[in-house]
Amino acid sequence: MKSANQLMAVMQNRPPELHGGPVVVSLETAEVVNGLFRRLRGIFPAWRQAWPSTEALAAAKEEWIKEFAAEGIRTIEQIEFGIEKCRKLKKPFAPSVGEFIAMCQPTPEDFGMPAPAAAWVEALLGVYSHDGVKIAAVATGLFDLRAAQQSDKGLQARFDRAYEIVLRRAKEGQPLDGRIATGIGHDSQKGLAELADEYAAQRQVRLLEIQQIPTSASQCRAALLAKLNIKRAGQPAGEGV
Repeated sequence: MKSANQLMAVMQNRPPELHGGPVVVSLETAEVVNGLFRRLRGIFPAWRQAWPSTEALAAAKEEWIKEFAAEGIRTIEQIEFGIEKCRKLKKPFAPSVGEFIAMCQPTPEDFGMPAPAAAWVEALLGVYSHDGVKIAAVATGLFDLRAAQQSDKGLQARFDRAYEIVLRRAKEGQPLDGRIATGIGHDSQKGLAELADEYAAQRQVRLLEIQQIPTSASQCRAALLAKLNIKRAGQPAGEGV
């Protein structure tokens, strides 16, 4: 984002100073806030319901400046994002400061990208609705994802981290496909032969689970006893050891 356009730059990214009276702001900040409220009054014809007098309008501007500083709304781009969402509301009443701040925070859908939960499912299926999901999937590890289940919390946390980095790049207007740092043991750090062996082993385990073939010694004994209908003391026939 443009550092030259930072809303709170003249306040050095600190909340406005209070001196027992009005909020002290720079001329630049005052111009930005005055311009914002002019645009809001143009968008919402019933704005007087929120700001019925000159005094109420001035008090609202002070409150909005304080809330902007507290919630990290510090750039022109964030305010423009909020304004664009205001235009789409199609209602006559002006938003509260909390509602406007929420509109200044872009969501994945605003960039044509799925929400994190939906992106996780796409990564598991290998079907991507947006390049950003594929970039996060590659950073997470395609071999790992192919062998994973939706309930794999550890792998999902890894994917969520990569996807959050991609989303942050989208919000900041940066290219999405830059390198994403990975942790120790990530499959992008392994050779092709090692990846192929791991994938074959994971696939074999999944096939055994699907076919309900016992894999441990105790499971094998239980299956054999059940097949021979051998009854252990205190157990019905066919029950495990």
